[in-house]
Amino acid sequence: MLRRIPATILLVALSIGAGTLCAEDIDYFPRVRSIQDLIERASGSQYKDNTTLLGNELFSAGAGVGYTSDYYWRGFRLFNDDLLFRGDAYINVYGFEASVWTMYNLNRSSLRPTETDYRFRYQFEIEGTIVSLGYTWYDFSGSDGSLGKPNQGFGKKAPKEFPDNRFPNSIHEAQISLSYFPSVLQAGGVNLLFTVNAFQRLDDEGTRVESSVTVFVDSPQFTVFGDYFSVTTTSIYQHRYLTNRSGFQGQTSHARLVYNLDKYRIAPVFFVIEGIYYAGFSKELVDGFYFGVSINLRF
Repeated sequence: MLRRIPATILLVALSIGAGTLCAEDIDYFPRVRSIQDLIERASGSQYKDNTTLLGNELFSAGAGVGYTSDYYWRGFRLFNDDLLFRGDAYINVYGFEASVWTMYNLNRSSLRPTETDYRFRYQFEIEGTIVSLGYTWYDFSGSDGSLGKPNQGFGKKAPKEFPDNRFPNSIHEAQISLSYFPSVLQAGGVNLLFTVNAFQRLDDEGTRVESSVTVFVDSPQFTVFGDYFSVTTTSIYQHRYLTNRSGFQGQTSHARLVYNLDKYRIAPVFFVIEGIYYAGFSKELVDGFYFGVSINLRF
């Protein structure tokens, strides 16, 4: 397996310092196994799967729990604590998916989650391009109004246009995502994925565009790098999204290792180790590295 990974990929992985958890491409939120599924179904040709490249089974579902060392959202450092745990679950019926994602800060006395995201989306494939249309409600009401104070986020300054320097209690957002594989998917080989995400706030002004390039390898056997290894670099442009500024906000780098027990018919479980580095292009935004681990169940 290692002989088939070019040295350039290893250099990239080292250069990003283990990478970003932020990009919302098709293998993020909530299931990481999507691309592995695509490789298995493509069977040597990205147009060979008669049930569409994405698969779109009659029914699939999954859930996961994990830990993250820090938390950035839309470039803002919202939580910086030692005990941040997250969980997610989803149900998919023929490409229509409903999912929920939540985060808890175990250092707080309150049992309410600090953030809960509800997402509804539909995914389909057109000539090798995966299209995702979705709506997300980000609920921050469990933060008890403290989210957004200068010592909890926003880098050196809290944006002045927020009432009392506080983050909104909730955000409603529409999303369209386009993901394209420029070559035939191959198991055990190096693959490329290009993704463009566009997010539009529905409750206020604000647009965000992400452009991502992912290099990934799905190993036919167990390795120290797991069964799936990916490196993603994402450039971010925002127009008045939570600030009064427009322009390129920053860049994220993301490295991910997946250990998939289901591949060996042991159990429908996979483990994920992720590293994230966020670099803000504004001096008011905080650069930072954080990491996460999770265990996921797939039905």
